[in-house]
Amino acid sequence: MALTGLSAVELSKLIKTKKVSAVEVVEVHLTRIEEVNPKINALCTVLHDQALLAAREADAAVRNNEELGPLHGIPVALKDLTPTEGVRTTRGSKLFTNNIPSEDALIVQRIKRAGGIIIGKTNTPEFGHKGVTDNLLFGPTRNPWNLDRVAGGSSGGSSAAVAAGLVPIAEGSDGAGSIRIPASMCGVFGFKPTYGRVPDVQGAFSSHSPFFHNGPIARNVTDAALLYDVMAGSHYSDPFSIPSSDDVLNSIDGGIRGLKVAYSSNLGYFQVDPEVEKACQKAAETFASLDCVVEEVDPGFDEELERDFMILWYGKLASMYGDLSDEEFALLEPKVQELIHEGKKMSAVEYVRANLAREKVWGKLLEIHNKYDLLLCPTTAVTAFPVEHGAPSVINGRSINPLIGWFLTYPFNLTGNPVSSVPCGFSGDGLPIGLQIIGRHLADEVVLRASRSFEQSTRYFEKTRVGEVHV
Repeated sequence: MALTGLSAVELSKLIKTKKVSAVEVVEVHLTRIEEVNPKINALCTVLHDQALLAAREADAAVRNNEELGPLHGIPVALKDLTPTEGVRTTRGSKLFTNNIPSEDALIVQRIKRAGGIIIGKTNTPEFGHKGVTDNLLFGPTRNPWNLDRVAGGSSGGSSAAVAAGLVPIAEGSDGAGSIRIPASMCGVFGFKPTYGRVPDVQGAFSSHSPFFHNGPIARNVTDAALLYDVMAGSHYSDPFSIPSSDDVLNSIDGGIRGLKVAYSSNLGYFQVDPEVEKACQKAAETFASLDCVVEEVDPGFDEELERDFMILWYGKLASMYGDLSDEEFALLEPKVQELIHEGKKMSAVEYVRANLAREKVWGKLLEIHNKYDLLLCPTTAVTAFPVEHGAPSVINGRSINPLIGWFLTYPFNLTGNPVSSVPCGFSGDGLPIGLQIIGRHLADEVVLRASRSFEQSTRYFEKTRVGEVHV
């Protein structure tokens, strides 16, 4: 298999044993980017010279028998929301066309210290505000499985890059499902850790209403655990950060025999395409074959969740960008302008009331996790839809909010629980379907272990390897 088809763990072993050089690894990925990225538009910035320089330094460290980090010589892509020293970071917005941060975010520092080589920045919608990746600067990111379809968002660039073999692993961020949505639509694995496990990159006091998480995107759970172990861990700069679990990578093969697992087809109020529901129901049955006790539940959530979540997003965007000059405001996408206008019309009481409503969600989820170790449900209600059509406004004949009504992810940004999206099947037209695995607060290792067990049982990750995508 070509180097671009190998996992990060496999590449790491080859580099450290001198069977392949870091320069070779970076060069083949840069060639892959040159060939494929024009078709899918996953990377908006490619760090060709910087990556090769870092690779040469990585090879020198191997030759000199220096201590090597867990990501030594591995190409990594970063989402264009994540500050990167000396590298343009646009946040998908014309407002930040020429923004060049003066320092790396903490997680970028950790990736570099672990030997990771930053090969580029990945496309994102403006400020990561929606589940589809396109913006006025770089245009749409397309799905490697079908170039006419969306990649999801807002970490669509990262997910498409991983699915297409442009990088083995990538970083994403998730404020409403932005890791899990594109992971599901691109047929890769995405993990949103417990809030605080990975120190925030946005600003400590802007990341909790709703909870904003950074996490790994990879073609398999093992690679995701490798990157998660590097990114996670408390730091004094983030007052909400918490210690990470010790060495998750070496615990994910422990199995899940005896776990109690709840399954919900729609979380009580979402409209879900029957094809997606069928695949996720079959996935839930797989957990029974893994010696888990599986029972269907109704979480008791209702459509008020959508309203409260949208109020929090209105307030967040309005507080950050509501005081722009008319000239600056005109640079924003019309939908972002609309969301900011809505936020500026809200009262403080409305905002706080929506924030307090999160306790209802937390309570209902706690009731489930008092009885069950895990909750399963679909990641998205539909598979990847055509780029030209935009997000669906109707599912099963029922009207939905095209901004957030087609993904079942945002309730868990109200609570901060650890959640993964793992490939669980394919639609009739060959598009990936994803399953969410939701764990108790702080049970990151259990979610990753369950994801790994499911992955090993179904082998869907083999079907989503680079050679299978249609680019």
